[in-house]
Amino acid sequence: MKNFIFLFVIPFFFHSCSPIKTSSKEEKHQLELTLHEVQTNLDDLRHDISCFHTEMQIIDGKIKHQEDSLQNLKKEYIEKTKNKIEILSKELSFLEKRSSSFEENSTNSKNEVSQLSSHANETTLALSQHKQKINELEDLLIKQERKLNKLSKIKTTLEDIVKTIKSNSSNYFLYKVKAKDSLEKIAKKNNVSISAIKRLNNLENDLIVIGQELKIPK
Repeated sequence: MKNFIFLFVIPFFFHSCSPIKTSSKEEKHQLELTLHEVQTNLDDLRHDISCFHTEMQIIDGKIKHQEDSLQNLKKEYIEKTKNKIEILSKELSFLEKRSSSFEENSTNSKNEVSQLSSHANETTLALSQHKQKINELEDLLIKQERKLNKLSKIKTTLEDIVKTIKSNSSNYFLYKVKAKDSLEKIAKKNNVSISAIKRLNNLENDLIVIGQELKIPK
């Protein structure tokens, strides 16, 4: 199964809230680049989620097709085997009756009786072999069912991963840094800890930039 690893690297140029020496055009351009990169990462995430759904649908189709094929194979093989067993059983019964008749009515047909007994043994062996094949088929079906159960568990795990990805994307909202803002003020205003904001935004220190968008935990 293909592993999807989402790497979000959002470059921020951290400065203090003191006046910035760069021009407003450069600052605006830098902000636009940052927003464009964020939008690109979000588009990639949507694409990956769509790929997840597509692969899950393909797995569902393969599982359904395999189940149908196994069921049809089981029915067909069991039906043929039953017919063969019935034919061989009738033949064996006929041979047994014929053997009994020869033993009662003729003492000079020992060779023929021996041949009939040999044929009966071969028939019994054939029945035994067919029964063994049925047992092997049942074992194969059990193994296939186990594999289907494993595939079902994998499907459930993938669904849980997709749900987790979706739920994680709604656990925060964006806040644009204003003049005189600080991490402490923003944290108190939204009833969250400074460390939670830094962890969610991958901040190494408390420096933030006016106009910077921060993810605030809900």
